[in-house]
Amino acid sequence: MRLRRVRRSASAAVAAVALLCVMASCGTSSTPSQTSPATTAAPASTAAPTTTAAPTAAACEDVAALKSSLEALAKVRPAQDGVDALKTAIDNVKTNLDAAEASASEVLKPEVQQVKTAFAELQTAASGLTADNRREKLPSIAAAMKQVGTATAALSSKLTQTCPGS
Repeated sequence: MRLRRVRRSASAAVAAVALLCVMASCGTSSTPSQTSPATTAAPASTAAPTTTAAPTAAACEDVAALKSSLEALAKVRPAQDGVDALKTAIDNVKTNLDAAEASASEVLKPEVQQVKTAFAELQTAASGLTADNRREKLPSIAAAMKQVGTATAALSSKLTQTCPGS
């Protein structure tokens, strides 16, 4: 009986640490976004228009929805909330990821792609997850969540830079 409690506590601790890492990486940054003074010199290339157009309002909304669903995913605690809560959060991220990928401008695509790659690893880690096997799958899910957290932080930073009010 004591071994069961130790296992349960260890599993909960690992999940909490993984989720805290993800949540911490989603917070706001206190570092300034501009590291050098603005220059008033003419642009280096004026011959052709730039290909990195600013994102549309719809793209910003889709990426903001993705960020929000990723943050909600980070708050899920499978041991307390249950496997179904985790699966629902994963489904929500998938829906928002598809929309963000479809609407993202060239400026946002690299970060959205980074999230997509990390999220695919999470989906693989969580594949076949049940209440009975969650302890066995927890280490791979925690590792994948850490990668999703890193990708979410990059997305959040880019979203703040490129989408006013996000």
